[in-house]
Amino acid sequence: MVDELELLKKQWQKQDETLPKLSKEDIYPMLLKKSSSVVKWIFIISMIEFSFWMIISLLFRDFQFGGDLKLESENLRNFETIFLIVHIAVLLFFITKFYINFKKIASTDSARKLMKNILNTRKTVKYYIYSSMTLFVIAAVFTTALIVDGNPEAFEEINKTVLILITAILTIMITGIFWLVYSKIYGILTKRLDRNYKELKKMEV
Repeated sequence: MVDELELLKKQWQKQDETLPKLSKEDIYPMLLKKSSSVVKWIFIISMIEFSFWMIISLLFRDFQFGGDLKLESENLRNFETIFLIVHIAVLLFFITKFYINFKKIASTDSARKLMKNILNTRKTVKYYIYSSMTLFVIAAVFTTALIVDGNPEAFEEINKTVLILITAILTIMITGIFWLVYSKIYGILTKRLDRNYKELKKMEV
């Protein structure tokens, strides 16, 4: 589907001098609407993600592996509780930020302010992705360490260096997958904001 704004721009460029020219006042409402829509989708996706992680947490909270591997140590349960609280707090913080960004953009009354709000939204998305990746790495490292600590007999035959390497490789691989997913989903939306920002910048010149 061809971008509506791009079609309008092409028509604008092809107009004869005898035809009425589209002014900045004509283009700005479209950019405002498009930017507001993008940030609304960022907010909606973050809400969906929040719901997803809450469901996963509830489903797997009492999940048990087979065999002799014990996952019921007090330290591990305490870490899971603390991590869940921190994770929820971080998600709610960014969801709130996305909502505030959406409301600000929706009520913006000037191109300069809209540019500033777009930049702030891009920064929020970037920090959100970094925070999510950091939390995942912390969870992977601490969970592995606590499982090993609570099951010394199960891991006594495995060299600690090998175990660290395996954990590091798996953590990097899974983190990379999450990074690709986040970058793809939020990247598409932020690129649309980037295009709107560039158009606004041309209008300011």
